[in-house]
Amino acid sequence: MKTCIRKRFAGGVSAAAFAIALGMSAAGGVVLLPTAAVAQTALTSTQLSQMQQSLTASIKAAGSNSEAVQAAISQALQTAIAQYGADAAASVTSAVLAIAEQAGAQPGDIGIALAQAASSVAATNSTAATVIAQTVANEGKSAEIVAFQSTATSLGYTNLASIAGSGGTPTGAIGGGLTGGGNVGNGISGGFSGGAGGGGGGGCLNPSCTKV
Repeated sequence: MKTCIRKRFAGGVSAAAFAIALGMSAAGGVVLLPTAAVAQTALTSTQLSQMQQSLTASIKAAGSNSEAVQAAISQALQTAIAQYGADAAASVTSAVLAIAEQAGAQPGDIGIALAQAASSVAATNSTAATVIAQTVANEGKSAEIVAFQSTATSLGYTNLASIAGSGGTPTGAIGGGLTGGGNVGNGISGGFSGGAGGGGGGGCLNPSCTKV
């Protein structure tokens, strides 16, 4: 059983508005910004809400198309890191992982997408890529971790695969929460909420979010 402190918040913007704010094209492609518009380590409740709306809509639109689901998750992670800065990599990865689980994405697709994003980020920022892999180790389900490792290895990033399989370590609080029912843990202070089944979450290692 996991117990997490949860926050609910109202409001939010459309997925389209969020996509524009994060530099995503109208066609859904990613426009990576050369420098972060906002340097920060934790996402605000508003930013989390916006990310939830946008990524959930993209995953739902992809339906059963695994490649489309993977692309949506990978793009969301890369674009958010480009927008909020490499220092926010842990916060962003935690958010993307939790949102994808809540939206019903398959664990394998989540792991593959996060590995694709980490590999892409590694080309310009190895530290941020390492943080992505460590967050997967901390918070990912076993199937997500296995998929991450396999994909990272196939892309030539065995170091990231090794980090993802190294076992979780406690991480700092990053705040916020998502709307919906059921806890998803994921090691985020404030907790992410899950779907009707209330599942999700892996490590849940944050001090404010414990898994028994």
